[in-house]
Amino acid sequence: MNKKILALMMVIAMTVSLCACGSTAAASGSTEAKADNTVYNLTWAGIGSTDAIDTWIGEEAAARIAKATDNHVMIKVYPANQLGDLTQAYDEIMAGTIDMGLFTVYGTHDIINEMNFTCFLTNSLDEFREVYAKGGFIYDTLEKTQADRGVKLVGFWPSGYLGLGFTKLAEDESTLFDCTAKKKELLRVPGMDTMLASAKAMGFNTTTINYSDVYTALQTGVCDGSWNGGAYANYQSFRDVLKYYVDYRVCNDVYSLVMNNEKFNSLPAEYQKIVSSTLEEVLEEGVTKIGEQEAQSLKDMEAYGIKVIVPTDAQRAEMKAYFVENVWPGFAQYYGQDVIDQLIALAK
Repeated sequence: MNKKILALMMVIAMTVSLCACGSTAAASGSTEAKADNTVYNLTWAGIGSTDAIDTWIGEEAAARIAKATDNHVMIKVYPANQLGDLTQAYDEIMAGTIDMGLFTVYGTHDIINEMNFTCFLTNSLDEFREVYAKGGFIYDTLEKTQADRGVKLVGFWPSGYLGLGFTKLAEDESTLFDCTAKKKELLRVPGMDTMLASAKAMGFNTTTINYSDVYTALQTGVCDGSWNGGAYANYQSFRDVLKYYVDYRVCNDVYSLVMNNEKFNSLPAEYQKIVSSTLEEVLEEGVTKIGEQEAQSLKDMEAYGIKVIVPTDAQRAEMKAYFVENVWPGFAQYYGQDVIDQLIALAK
């Protein structure tokens, strides 16, 4: 009798053990594993100042994600290039030594990223929302480009439509918006082939100067004007030397919100959904905020004594038509003809 009881107990023990092992295996192999008590600490690289909207986006998203995950996903935001400039930050996100960030992604690794700077692609935030929407051509193209580098693209944010600030203008204002008119001003342009080509297409003489040296170059007359951001950036950093600001809305300095793909996939599925949806939500709120900030900055410049010159809708439309016909086709050497065809279709 004792032997029978002992045998029965062994069978029961083995059954329980097998069930437990099966449950563990099922849980470990599931792609929909639920969140546990692990705390996921993530680093966010930013380039804006502590009071900039892109910094607000990071901190607001971090607060909402922490609340939604009961402090199990904690994002530490490092603004003002504390983790390195944007090129270094992107490289470290690829490597996984930084988890995520919001900044301009240049064409250092993939020239197609510079498609974001295509001049006159959009000139309003409503157009931006449509052209850069998730599921659209630009999003899908750059999502794949980032994925090839081990990076997840979450979304885009427009940091400001690029105008041109000048210390002096030699031309009659009416010629400023005629791309066929040769300008006398020497314009500083970032060292990107597409931007140089665009500035020359607008009729300007160009020179490349590091951003850190632009203020001094304007102050000392090394250049007459500069291509360095929208109304807010020009007002905050260059109002002491600028006499004119031309609100061309040439292109938008589009920031990409990117995250190391392996780190994102390491989060439980429940947290992945929270992180993605929250980041997209706050990015959209950031679009509205930048629009309000840019409009106020134009008023602030005028109040400061800077003459703000704004083209008419018709003049902007003429410049756009000129670029689509005469400038964009030349970028096929960088992006490929199929990309240019898609961009032209978006512009119609």
